[in-house]
This record gives sequence, C-alpha cells and structure tokens, in this order.
Amino acid sequence: MQLLLIVQLSIAMLAGELSGTCAIGFAWSVGFALFGPVLAFVGGVLVAARADRQMQSGDAYAVDRMYAQLARLRLVATLTLLIAALGDLSPSVRDAQEAASVRFGGAGLFLLACGLAAIIATIFAAYPVERRIRESLLMRQLDGGRTVPSAETRLAWVIAQLRVSVLPLLVPLVVPLLGGEIARALAMQFAPRHEDLWQVIGAAIGAVLLFLLVPILVPFLLGLRRMAVGEMRSDLEALSKDAGVPVGEIWVWPTGGLIANAAVMGVFPRLRCVMLTDVLLECMPRDQVLAVMAHELGHVKRRHLTWLIVVVLACWSLAGMLVDPLVRASFESLSAEFARSAGDTPHGLGDGEADAQIQLLQFAMLARDGCILALGLFFFGWVSRRFERQADTFAVQILSARSGRRDATPESVEAMVGALGSVAWLNHVPRDRSSWRHGSIQWRQNYLHTLRGRAHDGVWVDQLVVLLKWIACALVVSAVLMTVVWDGVTL
Repeated sequence: MQLLLIVQLSIAMLAGELSGTCAIGFAWSVGFALFGPVLAFVGGVLVAARADRQMQSGDAYAVDRMYAQLARLRLVATLTLLIAALGDLSPSVRDAQEAASVRFGGAGLFLLACGLAAIIATIFAAYPVERRIRESLLMRQLDGGRTVPSAETRLAWVIAQLRVSVLPLLVPLVVPLLGGEIARALAMQFAPRHEDLWQVIGAAIGAVLLFLLVPILVPFLLGLRRMAVGEMRSDLEALSKDAGVPVGEIWVWPTGGLIANAAVMGVFPRLRCVMLTDVLLECMPRDQVLAVMAHELGHVKRRHLTWLIVVVLACWSLAGMLVDPLVRASFESLSAEFARSAGDTPHGLGDGEADAQIQLLQFAMLARDGCILALGLFFFGWVSRRFERQADTFAVQILSARSGRRDATPESVEAMVGALGSVAWLNHVPRDRSSWRHGSIQWRQNYLHTLRGRAHDGVWVDQLVVLLKWIACALVVSAVLMTVVWDGVTL
C-alpha cells in the first residue's frame, strides 16, 4: 500500500504534465478515473465473499489469497488513474511549458481522491473476513482470561483502518511534497532558473517541519493515551535509560485490535515519544515487547529519523543525476533532427511538426519524471531496509549488553526473532512477504540468527550504514552544486 500511495500521489502531482498525452476525451478520462474505485469496490466485495466461504470450509490460505487479490485490485485502480491522467483531464493546459507549471490543481486532487476511494473500497470490502478473524482471536483472548475490545461497526472499522494504515503514510508524503511545490511556485515567479533548487529546499523544510510537529500532532490525530504507571512502563523506561535514549513519553496506540506495531517520533529528547499498539502490548510476551522497544530506540540511537531526510534527498538526487543527462541528450538530439528538417523545408516547421515537437518535449518530461520516481523509490527502499536491519542489530546488542555481555546472546537474538514472528502472525502477514521499506520478516530473522555470539563492535551493517550516510551527504551537496551552476536546457 505504501508504494501505491506514492504512485497515486505522483500521478496527481504530474496531472498537468500528463494531460493530453493520449487522445482520450474529457468524459472518457473522468470515466477511467471513476472506474478504478468502482472496480475496487465490486471486485473487493466478491473476493471477500469468496474468502469468507472458503474460511468456513477450513481453507487456511483464504485470507492470504484475499489480500493478494485486493492488492491487485488497488493496482488496477492505480493504472486506471494513470490512463485518466494521460487523457484530457486538464483541457485548459495547451502547451508543454504551461503543463510544467501545473502540478496539483483540480485534476490532481480529483485523481488523488479517486485513488484513496479505491483503497477505502478494498478496506470496506474486507470487513466481513476481518470480523471473522477478530471473533476467533477474541475467543482465544476470552479463554485466556484477557479483556477484549467491543466489536466495531463497519464504518468505525474503516475509519480506524484509515487512521492506522493510511494517515501515517499519507501525511509524511504530502507535507514535504507540498513544501516543495510551494517553493517551486515561488521560484517560478522570482527565480525561474533555480526552481529545482528551490523545490529541493522547500521539500527539506517541509520534512523538517513534519519531524518537529509530528510528536505534537500525532497523539491527537491517532487518539493515543499515556501508558499507565506499572511494571511494563518501568521496564520500558529502564531500557530507554540503558540505551542512552531519553524518551519524553510512552504512548499506547489504541487500534481496536487491528494492528501490532510500534513507532518512535521526535528528534528532540523532550518531544521524543514511543508508541506501542494495544495488540502488541496485550498479545506479546514481555521479552518480545522489550525487543520491539529496543528496535525503536535503535532508530533514535543511530539517528535514522534525521538521516531519512538526507537519504530521501540523496536518492532522488542520484536518480536525477543518472536520468536527467540521458533525457536531455535524447531531447537535444531529436530537437536537432527537427531543426535540420525545418532547414530543408522552405517554410520551416509546419503546424503538425511544431505540435510533434511539443509532444516530444512533454514525453521527455514524463520520461524523466517517471524514471526519477522509479529509481528514487528503488534506492530509498534499499537504504531503508538497511536502516531496519541496523535497528534490529541494535536491539540485540542492547538486550545482550544489559546482561553484561559484549556479544550477541542467544536469548536476545531469540527475543528479537520472536518479536518479528509475533508481529507477522498478529498482523496476518506471511513471513516471506517482502516489504518495500522493511524487507520480509523471514529475511530479517535469517540475518538475526547470524548475529548469535558475534561481538558488538565491527558489525558489517553498522559500517555499511556509516558509508551510506557519507554517500548521501555527497550526493545532496553535488545535486545542489549542479543545480546552481547548471545552465543548459530546462525540461
């Protein structure tokens, strides 16, 4: 879902540039955009109904198949958004230069709304199956003597899913992009030759503001509550102290039994907080909860929160350095062919040839933006997975160090391995399912087993991440310098 949200947002942001690329009329474009959420809803209801019947007959893989099929429906809906964006959704945009200035207007908001509607439709459709799963879990909790949350209506469940699954992903994507677009719009008025630089600076400012405001806004947006004073809170605070990571608050994230997860927020110690979901605290043993907490503290100790900003800028800078020169060279070569053709013709370029050159410019911009997006996502996902691996390593190290050892103890390794396994089981996620930013649970568990008995100093993933940070800094500085001194064709 993370990648689809990014792709949908990118399509919405590029609505102006994409408009008119294909000969699809306005009505058909609107129809394609609306077809996506309708297909997601109808297909989702049918898929969920079949999965419900299969679960009643004892099919152990019915839920996995259902979620795989719902993911395909969301993908198809995203493709329909792309087709709609390639049509005539922005009929007022008449040329490539004007298209480059239109980023997130009415057409973009309409496309983003349709994409979100498709996601909401699949969540809505999955409710009967999720209710059956939760009823089974509730029976187990009742048999174990634990309290259980009251059953939610379908609407309440959809809203809770949006707060848990969509909102935490959408806000970090929108805020930096919005900051970049605002800065870009200002640059087009006051410094048109440096609009790319202004866009990078605006995105960085947006990301910084996001990191500063998240610890203040998230408790209100997600309905967090402070963890009650008790043995668990004391253990978590002691672990934070041993790790050398001050934490201002520990929150319980009430998901109504939907998700087992944890997160850390805040760069400054007084604003920093850790949140753990209700399911994680209620269903996982103490040593695994401590391992999850240690993993989150590892993100802070290794300064992943701050470096993610640099990594994001570096990944797209690297993608731009690789793609932009190739696209520029191809565009200049084809433009030269047009110029030679015009020179051989007494009346120069005709209207059809001029339109073809404008379409060529549009295609060059789209090819550049699409390739930069794809490569940037690939690079960022690869680096992010190494950050997760380093946080897993830190968790094992700090848990081992608390027992007086300077190597990874079997107990600490098993605690972290078990925590990952429990998170996968509680969230109904297959261990071998790959995640763009985190990797698969199995991949992470296999790595953790290699740490058993290994000294804390000189672990290769720590050295690799240090190297990646230096590379990221070099890429960002190089991108800024290239943007400032670049005086070529602006696509």
